[in-house]
Amino acid sequence: MRRLWVAALTVATVLLWPAPLLAAGEIAAPPELSSIAYAVYDGDYNYLVLEKNAQQRRSIASITKVMTILVAVELVEEGKIGLSDEVTVSARAASREGTQINLKAGDRCTVEELIYASALQSANDAAVALAEYIAGSEAEFTKLMNAKAQELGLEDTHYVDCTGLLSMTSNNYSTAYDQARLLQAALEHELFRQVFAAPDFFLASQGRKISNSHPLLDRPGVEGGKTGATTPAGHTLITSCVRHGRRLIAVVLGARTREMRNSENEELLEWAFSNLRTLISTEEVLAKVLVPDGVTHQVDAVLGREFSVVVREERDLEYSTEVELNANLKAPIDAGDKVGELIVKRADGVAVRLDLVARQSTGLATWLRRIINRLRHFFGRMGG
Repeated sequence: MRRLWVAALTVATVLLWPAPLLAAGEIAAPPELSSIAYAVYDGDYNYLVLEKNAQQRRSIASITKVMTILVAVELVEEGKIGLSDEVTVSARAASREGTQINLKAGDRCTVEELIYASALQSANDAAVALAEYIAGSEAEFTKLMNAKAQELGLEDTHYVDCTGLLSMTSNNYSTAYDQARLLQAALEHELFRQVFAAPDFFLASQGRKISNSHPLLDRPGVEGGKTGATTPAGHTLITSCVRHGRRLIAVVLGARTREMRNSENEELLEWAFSNLRTLISTEEVLAKVLVPDGVTHQVDAVLGREFSVVVREERDLEYSTEVELNANLKAPIDAGDKVGELIVKRADGVAVRLDLVARQSTGLATWLRRIINRLRHFFGRMGG
């Protein structure tokens, strides 16, 4: 009986919500940027908000180290390596060109120091030392990087080094879209967030403090990200930012200068957050959930958090919804417990699933009350 009721409710709640249109001029036009490729990615609902050549394979320079550090972080979490593990730096690692922390062959430092130096200073020598410690060689470590890329479904990404010094001509490439998705996945790890958000870190092995080189770290809500620059890649930058409880990720590839890279990455974030609009609040009752064995025989289903989107044009305010309630819900139910999902389908074809939670709590009713609740529901349906 309950299964039929749930199905009927689901069908009945498919409709076009009349979200209020914004007044003319309130939707800011996307910025005009000179970077060869860029992307704004919704890190909560996993879709591209704005892009130019976002799926074009390109050299990405030191943004590569996002994957390097993610692989290391996961191994730390799995207990396969420790942050306090001591690493002896090889001559190969010490001789790696580009940005360095000036490691020498035979130097001893910890895994933690190598992770922070790779992330904050983009140190190539530290990244190679870390890769060699984990996998025995940089070549073997890139196999782990490529395996992780495949696991995450990054179809236009391939690594041949752990630093990003090698270019697309060496089969080392990715896309703005893939890198946004990678950063979103990496940010699910607490240690990763902690590392990239750190303004500085003390390298005990060198007796000095290093600073985070991300140029936007002091901007409101910025969680961190990664810089990069090589001649084939141009200047690159990826940034994650959380404001109003929403995570958006901006990627810029192929900027002509460091200054343009920084300003264009920031422009993308400011544009996106200025156009963020709430479509469904947590106060809106989206379904009535039957709880036959509850003291209260039905509770309201609401969103666990408000649903907001970056509006590019007025059609982004149009959407339809469908409710899917969990089968066989039983008391007791506490306020905030998940009772189903809301599927939101936007006019542009993007669909997202949002948690529906109980607005009220209900305890377990007595057996007599449960019979009365079922009779009320039965005769209510008969009358409808």
